Amino acid sequence: MDMINDSSFKILFREDEFFMSNLLSGVLNILFNFTNDWGLAIVALTILVKVLLIPLSIKQKTALLNQQNLTSEINEIKKKYKDNEIKMNEELGKYYSQNGFKFFGVFIGLLQIPILITLFNVIRGNSIDAGSILVPWVSSLKAYDHNYIIPILYALVSISPNLLNYIGVLRKFDESKPLKQNILSVIIISIIITSRSPVAIGIYLITSSGISFVEELIYRLIIRNKELKQV
Repeated sequence: MDMINDSSFKILFREDEFFMSNLLSGVLNILFNFTNDWGLAIVALTILVKVLLIPLSIKQKTALLNQQNLTSEINEIKKKYKDNEIKMNEELGKYYSQNGFKFFGVFIGLLQIPILITLFNVIRGNSIDAGSILVPWVSSLKAYDHNYIIPILYALVSISPNLLNYIGVLRKFDESKPLKQNILSVIIISIIITSRSPVAIGIYLITSSGISFVEELIYRLIIRNKELKQV
């Protein structure tokens, strides 16, 4: 019975993946017919998908913020009852039962990952053997960018969210500044990924990361504005 259920689940998952892939491929071709440029079509499709996923993204960010607050309160309980383990476990049990749903909210954002992976595979699998006005120095979006402009742009966009923590009013979710070694690692990994990927994938990655940065910036500004109104 378990084997049958497992097989049925895999079949349903493949059917959903196939449907999503065909849907995104169809939308990409429609956007190409409208723009007559594969680069612009990729940007438009990426923006469309990211906009549709904004509700999930907001819930994820809110859940992460709540989790940080919950973690702080849990540490306070542990500190308060550090000399009474029985009482501490009792209070922690009450706290978890009252706020457990907030921890679960963190996993909401994971729902968007399969969609983004499918979008990535659609762009990678499309026969886009043409250039784009977005990257005039490249003759085909299937080729690598030997000028390394795309890898450098992606590296800069990738580290941009980390730089928000250097701005005092926006340092909301992480009071510590990111380590320079971590930023350097992001730059190196970003360049390696895009330097050996077709330019079409680079355009997708840059667009997706850019939208994520703008989304994060706006969200932090909204949270900051709410805090100022409460003061």
